Amino acid sequence: MSGGVRFLLYLLSFFIPIAGIILGIIWMNDADLEKKQVGKTCLIVSIVAIALSCICWFAASALSIMPAFYGY
Repeated sequence: MSGGVRFLLYLLSFFIPIAGIILGIIWMNDADLEKKQVGKTCLIVSIVAIALSCICWFAASALSIMPAFYGY
């Protein structure tokens, strides 16, 4: 597998995490060691993307209610 294809799969895993999770689970059970590594990395990238989106969502929601406490 070329480096460009791997990079494209990692980008896909970051921007569409469910695709990365499915790809990671399928490829982690493959006999080919290179596909196993790519699958593991796709799974990790997807989990990190989900965690980052949750952190950003909580931060945005916390900042949006903050003006209510200023007492205008």
